[in-house]
Amino acid sequence: MRLDAAAIDAIRDLYDDLQIDGHVLDLGSAGLEHFNVPPDDLTVHGGGWLEHGDDSFDDVVYFGLPDDPELFAEVARVLAPGGRFVVTFTNQLAPDTAAQVRRLRKRFAATPGFGPAESDLRTSLTGAGDQLWAVWARR
Repeated sequence: MRLDAAAIDAIRDLYDDLQIDGHVLDLGSAGLEHFNVPPDDLTVHGGGWLEHGDDSFDDVVYFGLPDDPELFAEVARVLAPGGRFVVTFTNQLAPDTAAQVRRLRKRFAATPGFGPAESDLRTSLTGAGDQLWAVWARR
C-alpha cells in the first residue's frame, strides 16, 4: 500500500514528537522512509516470529492492522521498559477508523506489560488524502 505524502509526513512528525530513537524495531517494513531523523539502530522485520531477546528494543513501530494477541505479547517481551509500541494505519486500511482505534486500545489493555494506550489522528479528518491514525502504549 502506498501512502500519500501528507500521511508519510504525519508518521515522520509523530515519530519526532514521540522521540522514537535508539534501537528501533520496524514491524511494518517501511524502514527509514518513515523517519525524519533516523534512529541510532533500525531493525526492519520482514515477517515471521520475533526472534529477539527480552528488552531488546527501545521502541517498536508498525504500519498496518495488527490483530494477533501473540504479536502484542511478543512486542511487550522484546520492548525495553519505558519503550513504546506505536501502531499507525490509514482509513484506506480500516474505513471504520473509530472501531479500529477502539480495537487497538482494547488489545493494548488486554496485553500484560503495556500501560494505558493513547491515540491520535495525525492528519485532517475532513481534508483530502489519507487519514493517518496512531495508537501507542508504553511498556
